[in-house]
Amino acid sequence: MRIEAPQWVLDQRAMRPVFAGLVSIIAIGAFVTRDDEVVSWVMLGPTVALFWVWALSWRFPAWPALLMGLYIPITLNLIESDAEVSMFIAVIAIAITAAYSTNRTYVRGVVGSWIFVMVTLGVVEAMDDFAWPNWLFGALFAWGAGEMIWRFAHTVGELAHTRSLVADQAALQERRRIARDVHDLVGHSLSVVMLHITGARHLVHKDPHEAERALIQAEEAGRQSLAEIRRTVGLLRDETDPSAPALPSADLTDVPELVADFAAAGLLVTSELHGKVHLVDPATALAGYRIVQEALTNASRHTLDAQVTVAVSIIDDACEIVVANRGGETIDLGRGSGFGLISMRERAKSVGGSLLAGPTKDGWTVEATLPVEAVRRVR
Repeated sequence: MRIEAPQWVLDQRAMRPVFAGLVSIIAIGAFVTRDDEVVSWVMLGPTVALFWVWALSWRFPAWPALLMGLYIPITLNLIESDAEVSMFIAVIAIAITAAYSTNRTYVRGVVGSWIFVMVTLGVVEAMDDFAWPNWLFGALFAWGAGEMIWRFAHTVGELAHTRSLVADQAALQERRRIARDVHDLVGHSLSVVMLHITGARHLVHKDPHEAERALIQAEEAGRQSLAEIRRTVGLLRDETDPSAPALPSADLTDVPELVADFAAAGLLVTSELHGKVHLVDPATALAGYRIVQEALTNASRHTLDAQVTVAVSIIDDACEIVVANRGGETIDLGRGSGFGLISMRERAKSVGGSLLAGPTKDGWTVEATLPVEAVRRVR
C-alpha cells in the first residue's frame, strides 16, 4: 500500500548535502585503507558523484544514487576483502531509503533484497574475512531508524491535517452560529417593523394619529433591533480584549417583553411562564429565547389574524416551550428557504435538546424540549 509522507519531510533538501558529505568521507576512508586505489575510485567515484548530483539537484531522482550506494560496496568487497569501510555507504543508503521513500512496499523490497544478498554471500563464504553478521545488523538498524523517522514524520503530517480539519470544522460551526444569530435578529426586527408599517398603511387615511403611533413604534422597534445587532456583533469580538464590554444575553425571562413587541405590532399573541425560568442555564435560556423569537417571526410572516400562544414551563429537569398558531389565514409567500426551522433545531440540539415543528388540524405548532442544564457537546 502506498502511503504519502508529509511534504515537509520529503523535501528536507538541506539534509541531502549532509548525506552526500558522509558518503564522500566514507569513500575517502575506503580509498585510504585499500591497496588498489584505482579499483576503489572506479567503483566509489561514480557513487559519490551520483549522491552529490542528487543533493544539489532537487529534481534528480534518488534511486540511482541509492542503488549504487547499496550494491557497489558489496561488489568492492567481493573484489578485495579490505574494503569493509565502504559498507557504511550501504547503511546510509538503507537509512535514506527507509526514511524518505513514500512507497513502503518498495522500501521492504529493496532492503529485503540487499539482506538476501548479504546472507547468501555470508553463507557461501564468498567474501573472506568479511564480518557480514555485523553489517547485517547495521542494515537492520538503519532500516529501523529510517522507519521510525518516516513514521514520526507521517504521524506529524496526520496531526497537522487533523488540526486543519478541526480548525475548519470550528470555523464552520462559528459561521453557522453567526448565521443563526443574524437570521434571528434580522428576521425578527424586520417582521416587527413590517407589522407596524403595514398597520400604519391601513390607518393612514382612517386614523392618522394611530398611523403615526404605529410608525413611531416601528421606529422604536428598528432602533432596538439595531442595538441588539450591535450587541451581537460586539460579542464576536475577542474575549481577551479588555475593552470589550460584558454584555448580557437574552433569556427566557425576556419572553414576555418579546411577546409584547409582537403584540404591539399587531400580532394576536399571549404568553405564559410556569416555573423558575430564571434558574435555567444561560445557554439553554438563550436558545429557548431564540426559538420563541423565530417561531413568532414565522407566525407573523405566514399567518394573518391567527391566535398565537407561547407557553414556557419548567417540568422536572426540562424546559418545555410550545408556540402554537390557531386559526387565521395562511399567507402564501412562496416556498421559503427553510432556514428558520433548521436554525431552531440547531439551537435546540446545541444544548442537548430536541425540537418538533409541523402543521396541526387548526394551525402550526413548535414544541421544544430543552434541559435546564445545557449539555456541552463536543463536536
